[in-house]
Amino acid sequence: MTLKTWFILVPCALLGVVLTLANMVPVQFSLDPFSATRPALAVTVPLIVVIMGAFLAGLLAGGLGAWVGQGGHRKGERAAKRELKRVKQQQSDAALENAQAGASGAGTALAIAPGTAPVAASSAARR
Repeated sequence: MTLKTWFILVPCALLGVVLTLANMVPVQFSLDPFSATRPALAVTVPLIVVIMGAFLAGLLAGGLGAWVGQGGHRKGERAAKRELKRVKQQQSDAALENAQAGASGAGTALAIAPGTAPVAASSAARR
């Protein structure tokens, strides 16, 4: 671990320990908004459990929101990878065809799509 990590990790860990020790008082956690005196669903837990539960729920909700929000970027990246794979396959196919044509002495020209680099020159272009 680097020194910067220690300067961040140790104070956060100490803060967590102090927060835990200061909030050990049992509280009633209720999911019944209609009855405060006799809730249908309630449990008595230390306050730190409620605090950490809320923290983790927020962390998960934020992570899920970020993941869903970046879905379009991931989709675009997958499409770009597929396109790159397709173009590389076309180039390798063209190079193979050109090599076979050069070996047979046919001298056929290779059609190159605009914006791409030539793979190999034909026998007619070498003269």
